[in-house]
Amino acid sequence: MLGITIKSIAAIFIVTLGLGSAQDNATSGSGYVVAYPPGTHIKPGAYIVELDDITPGEHLGAVSSAFFKFPGVDVGSRYSSVFNGMAVTTKNKVNAAELARINGVKRVWPVRYHKLQYSKSAVNGSYPTLLQQTGVAQTMQELGFNGTGVKIGIVDSGVDYNHPELGSCWKTSGCPWQFGKDFIGDKYDASSPAPILDPNPTPMDCDGHGTHVSGIIAARGPLVHGVAVGATLGMYRVFSCPVDGNVYSSDDIILQGIEAAYQDGHNIISLSLGGGTWPEDPLSVACARVVEKGIVVVAAIGNDGDNGLYTAGSPAVGEGVIGVGSVDNWNITGSIATISMPYRTLSVLLSMAGSEAHPFVFETPMPIAASVDENGNDEGCNKPVTELSGKVALVRRGTCTFTQKALIAQAAGAIGVLVYNNAAGMLSPGINNTVSIPVVLISENDGLRIANGISQGKEATITAHKSAYGTFPADTGGMMSSFSSYGPTAELGVAPLVSAPGGNIWSTYPIKLGSYTTLSGTSMATPFVSGVAALLKQAHPNLRAGDIRNVLVATAQPLLDSDTGRMVHPYHSGAGLINAYNAIRSHVIFNPSVVAINGSNWNVLSNINDPHSGSAVQWIVREVKVTNTDSHRGMHVWLENSIANSLTMYMPNGSLALTPQTWPPSLHDADKLNSINSSEREEGQQNSHPQVLTPNIAEYVVAGKTSHITIYIAAPSGLRQDEHWYYGGFLNFTVTWDNDEDKGSFYIPYAGFNGNYRQIDVLAPASTGLPVIADSQMNPIDNLQMYTVTANNSALIVYSLAVPSRIVAAMLIDQNSTPLGYLPYGYIEYATRNLPSSTTPFSAAVINGTVYVDKGATQLVSIPAGKYRVQLSALRPFGNEMSSADFQTWYSPLFNIG
Repeated sequence: MLGITIKSIAAIFIVTLGLGSAQDNATSGSGYVVAYPPGTHIKPGAYIVELDDITPGEHLGAVSSAFFKFPGVDVGSRYSSVFNGMAVTTKNKVNAAELARINGVKRVWPVRYHKLQYSKSAVNGSYPTLLQQTGVAQTMQELGFNGTGVKIGIVDSGVDYNHPELGSCWKTSGCPWQFGKDFIGDKYDASSPAPILDPNPTPMDCDGHGTHVSGIIAARGPLVHGVAVGATLGMYRVFSCPVDGNVYSSDDIILQGIEAAYQDGHNIISLSLGGGTWPEDPLSVACARVVEKGIVVVAAIGNDGDNGLYTAGSPAVGEGVIGVGSVDNWNITGSIATISMPYRTLSVLLSMAGSEAHPFVFETPMPIAASVDENGNDEGCNKPVTELSGKVALVRRGTCTFTQKALIAQAAGAIGVLVYNNAAGMLSPGINNTVSIPVVLISENDGLRIANGISQGKEATITAHKSAYGTFPADTGGMMSSFSSYGPTAELGVAPLVSAPGGNIWSTYPIKLGSYTTLSGTSMATPFVSGVAALLKQAHPNLRAGDIRNVLVATAQPLLDSDTGRMVHPYHSGAGLINAYNAIRSHVIFNPSVVAINGSNWNVLSNINDPHSGSAVQWIVREVKVTNTDSHRGMHVWLENSIANSLTMYMPNGSLALTPQTWPPSLHDADKLNSINSSEREEGQQNSHPQVLTPNIAEYVVAGKTSHITIYIAAPSGLRQDEHWYYGGFLNFTVTWDNDEDKGSFYIPYAGFNGNYRQIDVLAPASTGLPVIADSQMNPIDNLQMYTVTANNSALIVYSLAVPSRIVAAMLIDQNSTPLGYLPYGYIEYATRNLPSSTTPFSAAVINGTVYVDKGATQLVSIPAGKYRVQLSALRPFGNEMSSADFQTWYSPLFNIG
């Protein structure tokens, strides 16, 4: 292939992964290439080059010169303010490893595409309630703050600045929009080999996401009321127009937007976007540097909550960035329909229609019929035996997709579909363009009332006027949104930091798309927090970025889980629901804002009240700085422990759970509760929570001074370490000031792993059936020793990660365990956990008789016929890549390469 013989392969490769002193990515320089997992949407031939951390301006010029002289390399954007590097594109088969060889290069990242992730919500949300529940209304009414004098830069899909509630202006005198730029234009298509960048003169929004975000920050009413209506705004458009329903950007474009927002002097930068889970991600690195320069950065934690732990995204996990989770709206205002039955009329709340092309409107009464199959099932997944022609079909949610239900009803002659939920909450029933009838969802209770009436022989009709609206209390109001992503970060950092309203949020929308709509996502919670940060900055202009972060976290309100009687874990809610009024009036700063327990000691706690009676416990010690910002009054500080649920990704039988399991169990989890006898339950409640201890019960801090409080946190002794529990809670500080009867409550979330996280298994448990060698059709190969791999008969090593890993390597080794090279797609850095309900619930590398002898996948060689096996190695948390003991390693049986 490349003139490298099999005898030389081992000599080149044996130095890898703790087996010697390795050749790094086939480069002689200091840089290396980051390899993303297979399936990552990569922009071909495009890279982000990160340079060494020395004087950015001078170094960037020198290294840029080297790149300009490099044949086949085009230098695009150069970043010097917030990211030390540049974007480049390559041609003539120039590969990333060659770029990494240039002196001064630290890392080379393939450019990833990004999609905006949010959902059109069930219904319209009643926004003023959000302002009341978060102290924003009280801040405006009592304190008079509205963000005036504070600059907020929004990096998003653009804005319809012609919207009357957003100023109807662009960069004119008195206009809120004084800054901004379009970096992408309307022609960008990520599915194209060479997407077209054709920025417009202004960042006009053609999608709606950015306009919605803008309204949450600064809409001026009368229909939408922003959090910081007096703020000065900038919009940095980095996302495309919709392409096949998706809105795209890429790392290099987003970095341009972040850098421009910084250069324009914004106090706060708001980013409702993200992806990846590592602080080393280029977007995380850039945002961390912005924070270092004194700017508040607020970013969405992500919408992968259904996949459980380790779903927090970049740049929200960046150092110093305020990552934001989502809480559901309290009241829901939306379209309604009238259901008429003999002696009964119902007013029911409708979700948004599954397709904007087919609104659910029936100005005159139309008959409703339950779609029931021959087995009496009303889920609408089979051909109905009931007559649906000319009627609205009533079906129960479940078993099949909304599109399948709609197509079956459509084929039976139905003129619309009314899906009733099988769980609490509301959502919009997404359908594809093969459906030509309107589809909406209603609540489970409303659906059962209609279904029961029809089953009793009563006729039912529905009327749905285009402009009919109603307001209803939300079943999940004030609770964490189910879609809101969970922490921790890859190395047990606490994420998110705070939460804000993000579920069912009504806000502004481009005029041509209807002017107003409801969206859900942490994308909606993020601008809310950005607005609150602006109120705090206006009230206390001398607060630094870190102080603003610490105050917002400490004054948030932890959320109670009514099912367990404990607080929601910080890995889901952060410190809890943000509160602007409490933040502005706090007069105290706690540092750090969170306690991440990612390294523990085993010892006996002494000289304090040890709840474990002198037994060895896992514990950490931290120091909390308490600064009294009141210039006249001293303050007393008391500490208590507010306990949160413990979380695990594992079921009692050791298999992986789709969603996090809690301890204590939900009061509604009868099976789990019944399996625990009363004495075990009592003992478990006493020992299954962490302890917070301090040598000093109370502390006095004089006016304008700082005190230090030493705190010990001991892990739960009653939770089994082999069940992989993540515990947490809140350091609950009660503060009173001299000559003042009022008390203040402040919280620092803490969280950690109950066990030795450095020894946790990175690979998913054996109960998943992985790792396994499979054929090209993903069928496990039973008799592997009789299997022969050829160029035309390849195989796969299929595996899944239960926790993120900085390095995953699938290598081919011979019968003497000598490593020969990396399998194609067999070397990955900064690997994320495989998410069970995603498009990539597992990862795979190819076995086809070839290997790469470098991490950069540039030197491919053929392997001679013989017997080989796969060595799969995943670096454990905080591990040293040069130590084989720090890897979890799996070996396949022998197989043949022909």
